[in-house]
Amino acid sequence: MLDHLPSPHSLPPRKVWLKTFGCQMNYHDSERLLSHLEEINFTSTDSRDDADLILFNTCSIRDLANSKFYSHLGELKKFKQRLGRELVIGVGGCIAQIEGEELIRRFAHLDFAFGTDVIDQINQLVLRAYLSEEKFSLNKWDRGRDYSIETKIVHGEPQAFVNIIKGCDKFCTYCIVPYTRGREKSRRLAEIVGDCTNLVKEQGVSEITLLGQNVNSFGKEHSETLAELIERLEPLVGLKRMRYTTSHPYDLSDALIAIHGRSKKLANNLHLPVQSGSDSVLSRMRREYTIEHYLDLVERLRAANPALSLSTDIIVGFPNESEEEFLATIELLNRVRFDSIYSFKFSPRKGTKAAKIDDLLTEEVRGQRLQQVQKRQLEIQAEDRQKMVGQRYEILVEGSKVMKGQFKWSGRTSCNRIIHFLPEQEGVDYQWQWIEVEVIEATALSCQGRVVRE
Repeated sequence: MLDHLPSPHSLPPRKVWLKTFGCQMNYHDSERLLSHLEEINFTSTDSRDDADLILFNTCSIRDLANSKFYSHLGELKKFKQRLGRELVIGVGGCIAQIEGEELIRRFAHLDFAFGTDVIDQINQLVLRAYLSEEKFSLNKWDRGRDYSIETKIVHGEPQAFVNIIKGCDKFCTYCIVPYTRGREKSRRLAEIVGDCTNLVKEQGVSEITLLGQNVNSFGKEHSETLAELIERLEPLVGLKRMRYTTSHPYDLSDALIAIHGRSKKLANNLHLPVQSGSDSVLSRMRREYTIEHYLDLVERLRAANPALSLSTDIIVGFPNESEEEFLATIELLNRVRFDSIYSFKFSPRKGTKAAKIDDLLTEEVRGQRLQQVQKRQLEIQAEDRQKMVGQRYEILVEGSKVMKGQFKWSGRTSCNRIIHFLPEQEGVDYQWQWIEVEVIEATALSCQGRVVRE
């Protein structure tokens, strides 16, 4: 490693193309990587063909993200050979954390790999790759007791992810996260408040999402809590909205439920992964709660904040899931009526306990069950979202696109639903404005609205 970095002014200007797969934590890490690379004279490019450095930030949770990454990496072999100039390729993230050395062996055109706990060393790693012909992998864990960082953003937008806790101690039998992100470690509450204050006052951020693999566990080692953090951020002038993700039902405290009823800035949305509607499946998953416990949380959350929308994760076809166990998940959808779900077929992750189970289920059965879950959820969404018609919502406009020949803007409500709307007049730029819209049409997957107030 390099002990001292050269001055950016002594380094040639270069371009980096970064491809991110997976969760919000990965996108937050990618923002951090780009911010660091600016310090050694790299600028981001949207064109792979223009890049001097290509980086992948990988995800090992889902098969689809895995497959897409390996496809992209494989394509680069011939691309690098015919480029005719120096190109450095690096792989980071969860796959690199557990497979870094194997990646270096398998892909001759790959220059270096780096794990999830060394992203703040990216400048040393990149310069080492440029100065040495030796390929390398670095995936060591941060063994220090304290977890201290400063949020780095380069996008210049009013939304920001703020990492408050890393790692996970749950060890669910299907999940690779504890092996790719390590054990739980929280930042200090005071540091986060200072970080968020800087984002709002100095960089114009008005919506913050607090991040963690198990965000509800925040602060345990310091006798601090997520509820306390939200309460401390509530008075911050200029901050209009807060979100947090991802939650574990086992660690959803009474104080946090109460905050959902009390806070004026906490979004009317909570992502609360349940995974299955069957107690026996939850036990095999080692989820540490029952459906009765989960339903009690839902009831108390909705009592605290009747406007709260709930989303969740569902895994169908966990090893040897019976028809009865599967139907319990359908029944859970009917009882809770989630606003949206992220649903997946079970896919074994190497190194997890679930991957070692002798499984009788076929991929055909898993596929059929996934279709059933998604079909029922869409029916629920179509029914419930009709209640939005005629209602008004404050949204932060996030972008625009042409839909069925019409140019429309779109933004996200506090309850995390996207509303598309026509501009009041041609040429009006709504990007990153907070505006009020009225829903005039709603389907299972989209809402159409009109501007009421800017």
